[in-house]
Formats: sequence, C-alpha cells, structure tokens
Amino acid sequence: MQDNVVVDKLAGEIERQHKEGTSYFRRVGFLTKWPEYERFKASDQWPEPTARNKHLPRPVFNIIEMIEDHKVANVMSEQINMIYSTQERDPQQDEDDDGELFSRYSASTWERLKQDEMNEEGLQIAANTGTGIWHYFWDNDLKGGNKYLWVGEMEGEILDPINVFFGNPQQRNVQKQPYILVSSREDIKAVKDYARSNGLSTEMVAQIKPDKDTQDEGYDMAKIELNDNGKVTVFTKYWKGKDKETGESNIYFCKVASGMTIKKPINTRLTRYPLAIMQWKRRKKSIHGIGDTEGLIPNQKAINLMFAMELMSAQNTGFPKLRYKAGAIDPSKITNAIGEMIEDRSPPGSVGVDFMNPGSTSGQAMRLVEAIVSYTRQMSGADEAATGKAPSADLNATAIMLLQKAAAIPIESIKRRFYSLIEDIGRIWEDFWKVKYNLPRKVILKDNNGDEYATEFNGSSYRGVEFDLKIDVGPSSTYSESLVLSSLNEARARGDINYEQYLRYAPKTVVPYRDRLMKELEQKKGIVTMIEQMIAQMPPQEQEQFAAMTPEQQLQFVQAMIAPPPPQGVPPEAVQQPNMMPEIGM
Repeated sequence: MQDNVVVDKLAGEIERQHKEGTSYFRRVGFLTKWPEYERFKASDQWPEPTARNKHLPRPVFNIIEMIEDHKVANVMSEQINMIYSTQERDPQQDEDDDGELFSRYSASTWERLKQDEMNEEGLQIAANTGTGIWHYFWDNDLKGGNKYLWVGEMEGEILDPINVFFGNPQQRNVQKQPYILVSSREDIKAVKDYARSNGLSTEMVAQIKPDKDTQDEGYDMAKIELNDNGKVTVFTKYWKGKDKETGESNIYFCKVASGMTIKKPINTRLTRYPLAIMQWKRRKKSIHGIGDTEGLIPNQKAINLMFAMELMSAQNTGFPKLRYKAGAIDPSKITNAIGEMIEDRSPPGSVGVDFMNPGSTSGQAMRLVEAIVSYTRQMSGADEAATGKAPSADLNATAIMLLQKAAAIPIESIKRRFYSLIEDIGRIWEDFWKVKYNLPRKVILKDNNGDEYATEFNGSSYRGVEFDLKIDVGPSSTYSESLVLSSLNEARARGDINYEQYLRYAPKTVVPYRDRLMKELEQKKGIVTMIEQMIAQMPPQEQEQFAAMTPEQQLQFVQAMIAPPPPQGVPPEAVQQPNMMPEIGM
C-alpha cells in the first residue's frame, strides 16, 4: 500500500508540472501562435466567411510553404557523416579501429532509422514554429539474431514542441535541464497492456480511463479524434539523478497516465537526455526559437488580400450588376442568359435599367504585390538564384553552383545549428551504444567503396573509451556532382589524369557500373603488361623481327606465345588455338 501512495504522489507531481508547462505556453502565446503557423503552412489562411464577406474571393498564394520548403531543402543539401575517433589515438602511427567501427555503425544506423526523413520532418517543424525536437528511445520489444541473439533496439521520432515541456525554458542547453516532460495521446488498450507488463495489478490497470483532454494539443487536426473514448494522455518524464551505487549522474524516466504511474522510475544508465533540440533562429533567454512563419504571416495576408481585391474588381467589371428602377422591369424574368433581351417599362425619355460601372483598380496594386513577394524572398534568403533560377540560360553548372552558394549565405547560420544538432544526435547514439548494446550482435556495415561486410558489434565493451566526434559535410546535390564531373573532364582534357583516375573519382550516380568497368580495365592492363614483359625478354634479333611484323602477324605471334601447351599424345597442329588476346587499343 505504501508503494501505491508513492506512485500517487509522483503522478500528482508530474501532472502539476504539466499544468505549469501548459500555463507557460499559454502566457507566452505558443498555444495560439503555433496552431496559427501550422494553418498558414497548410494553406488555411483565410478566416471563416461571414454574411458580409461570404462573396469575397479567397485566393491563396502560399509563399510561406515555398520559402520554408526551399530553405529546408537547402539545409539538407549536403551529405553528412559522423566521424568518431578515440581521444587517446596517435594520429601519426596507430590505426583507429574503434573510431572507424563507430563511424561505420553510425552510417548503418542512419539508414536503419531513416534519419534523412526524420531530419526533413524536424526541420519543417523548426522552420514553422522555430523549434525542432529529435527524440530517441529504447524499444525492448525488438529482438533478432540466430547465432548472436539480441534484445532491444534504439528507435527515433520527431516530437512537436507543443508536447514537450522543459523544467527551465530559459536554459537553451538541453543537457542542463532539471527535467523534461513529454505528453502524448495513446491508445487506451496499448497503455493498459504496457502498464500490465510493468507490474501493475489488475485493479490498478482498471483505473486507467480514456479521456478527452485534447484542447491543449493546440492543432486543429489533433483536437478531433476518431473515437472520443479511445485514447488517454500519457506523460513521459526524464530527469537526472545520482546512482546510489556508483555515484554517477544518470538519466531516470517514468510514465504516468490517468493519475497513476504506469512505469515506475528506473535508471536508464544513460548519461545524456535522449533529446536533441534545434532553434531555427535563436531567441535570447529561451530554449524555443523563432521560425520563418512568424515574420511571413503579415506579408502573406497582404498578398492574399491584394489578389482578392483584384479578383473582385475583375468580377465586378466583367460581370457588372444590373440596376433598375421600380416598375421598369419584371425581375423574375431576368435569367442572366447571354444575349437575353430585357423589356424596359420606364416612361419614354428615361432609362429605367442599366449596368453599374464599377471603378477600376490601379495598376499600382499589382506592382505592390510583386514588390512584396520580391522583397520577402530576398529578405528570407529564398530569391531566384537560391532556388536555382539563373538570370541567364547560358550559365553552366559551375556558375549556377556559385550563385547558389552566394545566395545561401543568409541561411549559413541555420546550417551550422543543424550540424551542431547532428553532433548532439551522434553523442546520444554513442550513449545508447555503450549502455544498451550489451550483447554481441551481427551488423552489416559498408567499407570505403560502399561494399557491405558483416562484423560483430558490442557497444558496452567500449564503455570506458572516450571518443571525439566530428561532423563531416560533403557535396550531395545534383549541382555538386555536375561541378565534380566538369572538373574531372577539364583535368582529363589537359592530360592531368588518365581514364582510370577519371573513373575512380567520378560520382557513382554518373558512372553506375564504375567498379565493373575498372575491374575489366585492370584485367586488360595486366595482360598487356605480361605481353610487354615477354617481348622484353626476347633476344634483340627476335624483337626486331617482331617489330617488323604487321599487326595481324604480331597478334598471331602473341597468341602462340601465351597459348597453353597441347595435351600429352596430341600433336600441336591438332589443337585449335583460341583467341585469348583482347583488343589492346582503347
């Protein structure tokens, strides 16, 4: 019974912290701003129509989506690799096998987690709201292996900032937070099964009830659920504490639902919070950043309104309203059909019916719209050069690449924060590997040539090894490959490199069968080298005779030299000589 009292106190404390976090969001306006940003990004940019403006056109020219999608793609345009190296290595002598293993396993983990998709989702949220949150957790239900059995695997997800509450929102460093609280809406049956698997009694599990607590979810689509009685809010809390046995500072976590702790506090043995935070633009004294949408909404509203007025003017001018005096016509007979005749019953000498002539709009309105769009793109770093549109069609890939680099300068700081985020993610992975990967498992890695090979990995054996981590950024976009290929073509035209060097350094996407082609060239080169050595060993007189032969005679002579000896008892003339010489010319 004493344990139940402790559980209730812990659940009450977590629910209190959630209310404090929600109250903070409400005071700073996040609960209203972030849903508005999401609506504008999703092209829901007009308020509900009223009786007075229901006939007003509502065009949407979504510059917010265009600008943010471009900037996210620009931030992700380079290929990223995590390079681990042991701190006590000797760069001059020792080979860093441990660092190489971690580096290659990070590339394998990147593919398994579909990290590029996670990065795109996180950056989209960060560009919109200002804050992107990457979360990694241990899934103990995953298992595998035949010879090397293993249990558990690290998984990852993107959290929305409206569902994450920090103990100190003024502290930007996530590792210095006193606690982190994550809320989620989960299926009631799955929550009960989880609570039952963690030792809760049948009576306690029965007290877990579904709720309709969706108002604080903020977003329009999150407030409407398929089944009002099918979900319950679950709180996951992380905090740092001292281990009683080792005295180390470790990460603890627990789960709460329906006022009860469904997962008692446990020591994860991790040393870092498994969350990585990125601010799109930094805000002083805040862990939450500033997104692009906040500054683009006023411009977006002005553009939409200008176009709406232009459309309304075009409608009124092209389809003017019919004006008539009382008794001049029978309104019930007017159908607005093309070429329809109208009977004018007004007295002679007067006009009882005509079309209203609305005032025309000034051309200054559309010029103002173009100026707003142009200045908005220019100030946000998404002008035509940045999106790949060149001022001249005669520019080659190199010139376009240079224009893009110059136009991307305004978002270089965002890229640097993204690379810093990837380094934080790499440290989280390292922490998981050293603590949770405590059983040997067979893993598939790739060597420098991209070929796969199998090896054994046991992260816990490296627990006492300190690693340095560097984020290597390389080209991966189409323009970068075009620039590399253009440079190689120029070098080969000047004679600085040969054909084999050209193949070796050309991008694989340009030469998909590069390895097979290089292998054939090496075989041909080996045969040519062997023939040259055989000729060099001939007496000078025979070398002169060989040089005087025609190419066909030289080929027959070489074939006879490299042909295998005839079987015993078979005369040489009975053996048909195969054509073993490939064409030497290239």
